[in-house]
Amino acid sequence: KVRLVIMQFKTYVQKNKPVYMYIHGECLSAFSFQEEIRELKKDYTLIVPVLDGHGSEAQKPFISIQQCAEELLTYLQEFYNGHIQVLSGFSLGAQIAVSMLSMKPDLCEYAMIESAMMQPVKLQSWSAYAGIYTNALARKKWFNKFMYYTVFNDDFAFEDYYQNYQAMTKENLKSIHHTVSTFQLPENLAQATCKTAILVGQREKKSMKKSADLLKEALSDAQIFMLMNYTHGDFSLGNPREYLRFVKSWIQNKDIQQKRKVRKQKEQQEGDYLPNWKHLVNKIKDKKAKKKLQKAGS
Repeated sequence: KVRLVIMQFKTYVQKNKPVYMYIHGECLSAFSFQEEIRELKKDYTLIVPVLDGHGSEAQKPFISIQQCAEELLTYLQEFYNGHIQVLSGFSLGAQIAVSMLSMKPDLCEYAMIESAMMQPVKLQSWSAYAGIYTNALARKKWFNKFMYYTVFNDDFAFEDYYQNYQAMTKENLKSIHHTVSTFQLPENLAQATCKTAILVGQREKKSMKKSADLLKEALSDAQIFMLMNYTHGDFSLGNPREYLRFVKSWIQNKDIQQKRKVRKQKEQQEGDYLPNWKHLVNKIKDKKAKKKLQKAGS
């Protein structure tokens, strides 16, 4: 029998919980979302695909964004009736998410599109060229760290990134960088029914901010969130606590609930410090209210 090789998935199933899919960026893998996984799997059935061509877990080469999008849609159709609550993606993952929305406009209720290039880039970063044309040098740890810093500006995930990079072939790197830099805003996005957050770092390239504007024009129910003082990858990869806080406030409204709870507790605590005569007045009011209820009941 011929074995069908499919994309790999990290899944964390919670019965009767809404489904949340996060798609990682280029040259990354599920490790880039590990802290968010620990928290989000409490409230969601969480799906984190390991994209084709990425690291040792991927069993087939990376072909294109469209193929990845089609594979993910097929997976969601088979296991989740083609509809989830949240679709989130970073960089390459965000481009794939946008492609999925163009193919299936009613795919999700919420979409989080983080740092997605929506127009072709004439010049790739020097680290992309180094990975392709000086591949042996790019695999040396000291040089790989230089490459990493040109993209992410901090070493919050360098060790995992380096191990993952070592398992990627030159052919996959070439295919991935080419497809990311030549991606164009797909058609039919105006049909998407989800509420969309377009996330872009304040310190990212102008072309990335322009892409956010292009995406906003294409998606009627979308909002741009400028991440102050953030560079590429600083949000989901570099500041997972901030990412989780955004999810709680924008999707779950938990921040609002928490603020109400804190305010109520504060009011109760402040009541402990009322002057004695106010406590006495409150007690009298409570007794009168109880008597009224008793009379009404009889």
